[in-house]
Amino acid sequence: TIIGVDVGGTLLRAAAFDEDLNLIERVEQPTHAGRGPAVVLDRLYETIRQVLPERPADLLGIGIVLPGPLEVHEGILIAPPNLPLRDAPIVALVEENVARPVFIGNDADLAGLAEFMRGAGRGTEHMVYMTISTGIGGGIIVDGKLRTGRGMGGEIGHMVIVPDGPLCGCGRPGHLEAVASGTAIARIARERLRAGEPSILRDLVGGELGEVTAKTVGAAAHEGDPLALDIITQAGRYIGMMIASLMALLNPDMFVLGGGVTRVGRLLFDPMHEAIREYAQHPRYYENTPIVQAELGSDVGLIGAAALVKQRLGLQD
Repeated sequence: TIIGVDVGGTLLRAAAFDEDLNLIERVEQPTHAGRGPAVVLDRLYETIRQVLPERPADLLGIGIVLPGPLEVHEGILIAPPNLPLRDAPIVALVEENVARPVFIGNDADLAGLAEFMRGAGRGTEHMVYMTISTGIGGGIIVDGKLRTGRGMGGEIGHMVIVPDGPLCGCGRPGHLEAVASGTAIARIARERLRAGEPSILRDLVGGELGEVTAKTVGAAAHEGDPLALDIITQAGRYIGMMIASLMALLNPDMFVLGGGVTRVGRLLFDPMHEAIREYAQHPRYYENTPIVQAELGSDVGLIGAAALVKQRLGLQD
């Protein structure tokens, strides 16, 4: 049995898988992040215990997907935005209180690993995963293995795309996440509405500009609203520019895109493809490189955590 665990600010989820990553059992409960670190850790141990095999010898390992930043090789959760844990030695704590061996990974990295092993990227050797959501994350597969360098690599959302551009959530200027994430799309829309630009967005939120989200902007864009279309188009172009750069750097077999913002569909993807054609060094980089949507739904973190155990123990197919 392999255990996959997904630690979120709202929910703790754990699942038991067989060695082929078929789901056996899944449980979840609220994280109760507001009650402090001791409560969160106790609930984490309890959630994992619910899916442990009856015989300890049947446990191959426990994989835990966590929000970054992480020190993957040291097993330390540094400072997640939605959890009351700082510099927490998660691997040591779970090994001591529940079972071992334990491996941890960043949520976007492990979603990429899951899509590579069991989702849209099956059959590739070199794959880049991007999640475009509240933030922008990445997972890079090279030679069939997840690559994170010394542990913190693959942060596609924190590569500079607009020098001296707006501040990212991490506090640094001009990152891709600051101009193309769901959070950025909503922020840019609110700024332009407050500056007086006309848009049906005002009606969609009843004049409450604080209620504008990327989903609202996407809906307005599908209605043909010029302001919303402009914002979605620009986000798509920035994502395309980044993909063109990643094509030059990694030349992968495939790009897999996930996250809620991708549901906007062709209004995002058309300008993205246009920017790729404009910025890629040569058509060979993109002509035979599919850019597809992720296949795995809400279980992607659990599958990725279990896939990490397989990879770290050398059990890959």
